[in-house]
Amino acid sequence: MGRRRRITWRYLAAALLALTMGAVVLPAPAQAVDYPGGRRIYSVALGAIPAAGAPATAPVWVRLATYYFFGNGTVTESFWYWNRSTVVGAAGTGVRTTGCTGHDCEVRTAAGFQPGGVVKSLSGTYTNAGDSITITWSGGVQETWAVSQPASDLARLDFVSSNYGVTVGWGFGSSASNDAYTPVGNIPLAQYTGRYAGYSGSTGAAGPSGMDLRSFARCNGNCLSWLSPPTATCSSCPNGATSAPIRYYLAGAGRRNFYEHWCTCLTSSTCYTGGSHRKPQLQVIGDNGTFHGWVGVEASNSTANTGYFAVHFHVNV
Repeated sequence: MGRRRRITWRYLAAALLALTMGAVVLPAPAQAVDYPGGRRIYSVALGAIPAAGAPATAPVWVRLATYYFFGNGTVTESFWYWNRSTVVGAAGTGVRTTGCTGHDCEVRTAAGFQPGGVVKSLSGTYTNAGDSITITWSGGVQETWAVSQPASDLARLDFVSSNYGVTVGWGFGSSASNDAYTPVGNIPLAQYTGRYAGYSGSTGAAGPSGMDLRSFARCNGNCLSWLSPPTATCSSCPNGATSAPIRYYLAGAGRRNFYEHWCTCLTSSTCYTGGSHRKPQLQVIGDNGTFHGWVGVEASNSTANTGYFAVHFHVNV
């Protein structure tokens, strides 16, 4: 009887040891990480733009993205990227200005941003220090952003530093789903303010920026347009004129919005297919679906190492 009891305890001890050893090697659950500013999905614009007044000493490029943060400390990014050293060109969006008096033209955008264009992706991890986050993307490239909350339904990212050439960036995030958006025809016709950083071939420029829709007409449910008064901004017209009106278009496909404008003196036709300013933008949507504005970039060239590249935001809070 005593021998049987010793054997029983021996097997029980072995079983307990096996369970204990098994518990040691089981992977521990991932520790929860707070979302930046308490928000999970951000519209982000960033790039490598020379500082105001400084020449370009490195490649000039821009990126427009959606950042998705997860509570296990991982992050993914869907993005579009344009480099000034390569030809970007223009692509039709499939959206027309039908309904606006006197013209029926297709709105264009930077090639790649049109509906059906290829969307690239990155994945990585992030750490959250409360008022700042650091993202480490696959391959070891890093970004650090300051985090703030400019409105009760919105959080904001301001670029701080990177180890791969980024010089400027802004992002706005909320708890709204990634498919939440405001149809262009429903966007409030207001003045939206923000900042920009840009480069056109000499030195960088930066400062306050605005996007004023107060005079725009609603062509249809997915397009706005405005013809400005003559402006000296159009001072290099082929016909020798030193001013001309600017035609503006704003169209959309979900959160993706297509902002295009051009000097009307560049063509005798109603529609223009030349070198317009093409500005891909992503809508900034609050927690409960409120439209606040956009983050965006400009990638306008038809020849490598020419044209205007910029990063901007126009957001009302």
